[in-house]
Formats: sequence, structure tokens, C-alpha cells
Amino acid sequence: MTNDVTSAIPDASAGTGSPEGDGSPRPPWLRRAALRVRDAAAGAWVITLLLLADLVTVLGAGAVWLTLGGDPAVVGVTAAALLAFAAAMLPLIARRGPDGQPPLWPPFVLVVIPLAVLAVGLPALGTWIFLDSRPVDVTHRVALDGAPPLVNGDTVVATVRTDDPKPRLTIAFDVAPHNPAAPVCVPGTKLTVTSKAGAGRDQVRTGVPGEKFTFGLGRGMREVELSVLLDAEPGCEVNLSVASAHLDD
Repeated sequence: MTNDVTSAIPDASAGTGSPEGDGSPRPPWLRRAALRVRDAAAGAWVITLLLLADLVTVLGAGAVWLTLGGDPAVVGVTAAALLAFAAAMLPLIARRGPDGQPPLWPPFVLVVIPLAVLAVGLPALGTWIFLDSRPVDVTHRVALDGAPPLVNGDTVVATVRTDDPKPRLTIAFDVAPHNPAAPVCVPGTKLTVTSKAGAGRDQVRTGVPGEKFTFGLGRGMREVELSVLLDAEPGCEVNLSVASAHLDD
């Protein structure tokens, strides 16, 4: 009778086995992922590869961040903190728990760090590339040194200053009568625009008001000067302004 009763009582040790054993409830997804990483990182060479991936990812992301203008102090502190955190996991990996199993989370952390850096860094880099490829409107950053009214043969220097240099400038000028009551002579006005600095120095463009002139500037030009020569009909007095100006690649 005693044997029958004993056999009917469930074995308490059956629930302490593997959390993924038959009939046991499945652990949360994060723990399942950590278990898979721990099992895959059983060999020392795998841990070495994970640590190398951490080094390459963190230092590479830091170098890109620094190249794109990141604060060196912030980049250095962030990279050092991530690398120190990864290094702190290495002594824990060699330990064994009461059941003789290796620890669960240190190998998982070595995988998560490069994945987190890539998950944040790649979209940020893609966004920066997209924004950097867009033209920069510098219409309101063009200064004209000529005082109206302007007549035939006058020359105006247009200066463009920017903190976001790009290798090409496209600019258009507008001409309007200085005295609205005077005879209309704007349609016969022509402009000769010459670049005065940079790799594209002495490029000459001739056209009419409203036409877009494009100049190659070279890399890193934060200040561009253009000479605008006015070719107007005799007796005409006009005002010169900038209709549009854009820097792009």
C-alpha cells in the first residue's frame, strides 16, 4: 500500500531540469535567447571572436562618429564605457554556478553590445548621409557689396559664407528697375559672373537675370566670392539681388 501511494506522488525534481524540457513551461524570450548564446559560446574561440567583434564595432563606430564631427570627449567616454563593460564580462564567463553550468548573461552581453551599436549607429549614419546629400540653401547668406543704383559696367562682389561647405554652388541673380517709374530696360540686361577663389577660380558664366549659374568650388570652401559684371542698356539704373543660391554635391 505504501509503495502505491508513494508512486502516485509527482517527483518534485522533475520541475528543476532544463527550462526547455518536455512538459515544462517555456522561459521568457530574453532568457531563451541568452540560453542559445551561452550554448553557442561554449568554446574559448567563440568568446574571443565575440570580444573581437565588440572591439571592431565599438572602435569603428567611434571613429566614424568622430569623423562626422562628434565631440572627442563624448566619443571617447562612450567607447571606453562600452569596452570596459564588455571586458568586465570576461572573468564572469569562466565561473560556474551551483549546478556546474556556465553563467547565463555574460556571453549574451558580448553579443548585445555590437548589435546595439549597429542598431543605433547604422540608422543614424543613413540619416546623416541622406541629410548631407541634400542641397543647402544659402540664399540669405549671400552678401552683395554694391550699392544701388547700378548702371552699365558696374561690378558687384557677391560673397557666400557657410558652415556646411560643399563642392558646387548654383546661384541665380535678379535685376529690378531702381526707379519703378523709369522706362523698363531690365529685359535687355545681361550678367557676367566670375568666381574669384577656390579650386574653381576664374570660371566665367554669362547669362540673363534669373538664369542659374553653376560653379565648381572644390572641397572645404567656407567662403566663396563671385564678381558680377552688369551689362545694361545705357541710361538704365537697376538693383541687383540674389534670387536663389544652393550648395550641393
